[in-house]
Amino acid sequence: MADPIICYFDFPSAHTYLGVKELQAVAAKYGRTVDWRPVSIMDLWKAHDYMPIGNPIAKGRYIKKDFTRTAGLLGLPLNIPASFPMGDLSQARHLCWRVRAGDEAKASELGVTLLNAYWSEGKDLTEEDVLAEVAARAGISANEVAAAATDEAAAKASADETAAAAEMGIFGAPHMLVDGEPFWGHDRIRYIDKWLEKQAA
Repeated sequence: MADPIICYFDFPSAHTYLGVKELQAVAAKYGRTVDWRPVSIMDLWKAHDYMPIGNPIAKGRYIKKDFTRTAGLLGLPLNIPASFPMGDLSQARHLCWRVRAGDEAKASELGVTLLNAYWSEGKDLTEEDVLAEVAARAGISANEVAAAATDEAAAKASADETAAAAEMGIFGAPHMLVDGEPFWGHDRIRYIDKWLEKQAA
């Protein structure tokens, strides 16, 4: 079986949410899976010595309008979470890495479940009870969610993955690797399709 498409993402990335279904469809078309790897966007930016200096009011209004418009064009529900963009989503990331230690496929399923609930339903994943309710949809127990809050190994795995991603040149989300070839942004998924088609020819 062909190698999975690796997708680096963070939960506050609406652009990742907008591309989930398309990326899954492209992967399936070529007999692949998607390996969803949550990383900290803030820590990626710090690693590359890049920090956006706020958003002008006009730009902020446009971004929200664009997310909403694009979601509508794609037929996707969009409910921007109240905690966006400042909420601490580290426990959600750590939970994914805790699960990944035992089951990579389950961790990928969990990551997509959390991402979709965050953006389609506006679920506040910074609240442990909400995180547990959504994680249960992927078969993850409330005890696992609670344990992730203090799991040093999971926190280290999350931090190490972010550091390794930065070292490889990953700087945003969704940032995808297809057989080592990088693609950034949900609008590049169509080019992944074309690239894989060309490789198969």
